[in-house]
Amino acid sequence: MRGNVHWLFFVGLAGLSWGTYVPLVFHGGRELATAGNVLGGRLTSVLCVGIAYFFLAVLIPVWLFLTGKQPWPIMKKTGLSFSSLAGIMGAIGAISVIFASKAAVDSAKAAGNPENTYRMFIAPLIFSLAPVINTVVSLFWHPQPGKPWIFGLQHLPGKKLFLGILLVGLGAFFVLFFKEQMEIPPPGPASQASAPVNDSSQSNSLLVKYEWLAFVILAGLAWGTYVPIIFYGGQELTGKPGDLGGRLMSILCVGLAYFLVAVLLPAGVMFSGMASWPETFSPSGLSFSGLAGVAGAVGAICVIFASKAAVDAAKASNLPPASFRIYIAPLIFGLAPVINTLVSLFWHPRKGGEFLHFGLETVPGWQLWAGIVGVAGGAFLVLLSKEESESQKGPPGGPAKSGPQVAGS
Repeated sequence: MRGNVHWLFFVGLAGLSWGTYVPLVFHGGRELATAGNVLGGRLTSVLCVGIAYFFLAVLIPVWLFLTGKQPWPIMKKTGLSFSSLAGIMGAIGAISVIFASKAAVDSAKAAGNPENTYRMFIAPLIFSLAPVINTVVSLFWHPQPGKPWIFGLQHLPGKKLFLGILLVGLGAFFVLFFKEQMEIPPPGPASQASAPVNDSSQSNSLLVKYEWLAFVILAGLAWGTYVPIIFYGGQELTGKPGDLGGRLMSILCVGLAYFLVAVLLPAGVMFSGMASWPETFSPSGLSFSGLAGVAGAVGAICVIFASKAAVDAAKASNLPPASFRIYIAPLIFGLAPVINTLVSLFWHPRKGGEFLHFGLETVPGWQLWAGIVGVAGGAFLVLLSKEESESQKGPPGGPAKSGPQVAGS
């Protein structure tokens, strides 16, 4: 029985890693940002994330290859290109989370609320967008070995998909509705209520209020397309099922893309003087930003190894290879928003390195809980519908197969 379920360890670790990424990177970025140098602090936070990815996703695979512990895989251009593209999309998502956190704090302050008021909504909304976008991409994009540009709707989705999208939509609605309820100001003097509002200041106020949602949508788009792109890139680099070298090379490409987007680019911007370095390099800020990068990289690596472990478990049970693998993405995207919300509710780090502050400061309304349950349940059903559909697909003109070979299979 242990061999059949140990893949769940990687699934749980991936959900835990991605679920804690947002609060970790928020605290790290806040520690590095100063009043007159916000952009430099955020860019330094991005840089720390990229360095963490470089160590875990580049240096370790390169060491395994150079020492001969793992053979180099077949270097197919499509595999290298799409694995790198997946890394770029992952980095864009990570950067968007960092800027969404900053914008959410500005929005809360502008509304006269505590700075962490809206931050807890970032991850649930991202994790509601990502699986839906992932499923839509997978429904219309059907790459084949060496032929990536094949599009079309080959089959109609089942009822689980539509039910999942409905739950995700309702969940996102309740999350945003709860946010809007929190924004309602307490009743004040009539003179304040009747004060005239300047059109330009109102426009600026709306920009500040909803800027964080733009970054949330960008992160959802980036992370939603990451999964199908990395699956295809890993498939192209994997010579045969169970080949570890192909998975390691896929991870390496992701790490190099992160290094380019999240290390060289921020460093170049700050060295060029377009943005200043932070006035102070807070050890707490550097540590937590780096820890967030570790969490993100561990989550990405666990997804790949969970696929391999799930396929091995299915074969050991004399089941089709995709029998367990189809539950990996649904479980991860179901766990992550719940874990993130719990962490944000009970962990309240303060600036100045005081991060050991825990407790339930406020009790959220039922709308938030209903939204989180809807997001998690909807993400599970959406991705389960997609994976079940893919597990029954066969190559064009050939017999149906039990499951597609992806990175980690």
